This record gives sequence, C-alpha cells and structure tokens, in this order.
Amino acid sequence: MHFLKFKKKSYISLYNKIAFLTRKNHFYYDFNLKDSFSNRIYLVFFHLSFILIALKNKKIDKKKSQSVFDFFFKQIELNCRELGYSDTSINKKMKELVGLFYEISLKCINWDKLNIDKKNDILLKFFGNNSNNEISTTKITNYFDKFSLFLEYISLNSLIKGVFKFDYKD
Repeated sequence: MHFLKFKKKSYISLYNKIAFLTRKNHFYYDFNLKDSFSNRIYLVFFHLSFILIALKNKKIDKKKSQSVFDFFFKQIELNCRELGYSDTSINKKMKELVGLFYEISLKCINWDKLNIDKKNDILLKFFGNNSNNEISTTKITNYFDKFSLFLEYISLNSLIKGVFKFDYKD
C-alpha cells in the first residue's frame, strides 16, 4: 500500500492535468468529437503517448516512465470500476485498453516525421466512428503537433509533476 500512496502523490497532478486537457471544449465543439468515454480514453492515450515519448527523449529512467504508465492505468481501472464494470469483466477491459494504448503509442512514436495526411488517417481511425459529425482531423492534428512540440520545451520536473499550462490556440 505504501507504493500506491507514493505513486499517487507523485503522479496525480500529471493525471489530473491530462484529464483536464481532455475536457477542453475545443475537442467537442471545434473538432466535432462526441463527448463520450471512448473519445476521452483515446484523448488520454494520445496525450499519455506524447508524454511518455517526451520522457524518453528527455532521457528519464525507464522505471520512472513505467511508474507513470502504471499509475495512469491504475486510475483508468478505478474509473472503469466507478462506471460499473464488474470484477470479472475489468481484467478483460483493461487488457483491451492496454492493447489500444500500445496501438496509439506506436502510431505516435514518429509523429513529427509523418505528413498531415498520415496523421489525419491515424486520428480518423480512432475518432472517426465516435464523432457527432465529420470530425476536424486537421484541427486535432494541429493540436497534437503543438502539444508534442510543447512537451519538448518544458522541464522534466514540470512534466512529471504536471505543473504546466498548455493552451491550444488554433
């Protein structure tokens, strides 16, 4: 239990920051995403992927990156339980979510080297069926381009502690 207290204390601000970013109105009004659990999970996974890539680029200890990953997925598991997933279905659901995260993460590794059409295709794959209307993949791509670039320039300490302010301007 001591381990969980330490991790919660260490990464709760980062988790809350990402949760806060996924609630921004521009995703649902400007980008035309449907405000749903699946879209919020995708948004968390894209943000987390870029954060883990930034941590790797900043040469952080792999154990610390793994701790960030573990903490996020523990929080997601708790959220799924709050949504009513039973103990018997939670393991299956978490396995699916981890697989989905890795799929998204692999797509984000070379994000800065991809052209706009490839980035749009990636976003359409995940968000295309979960939108109110036709989603604005170009705007979402622009958002994640700026988020990824932003992460390059913030300090490691600010990133890990979740004490950064990312304001998206179109």
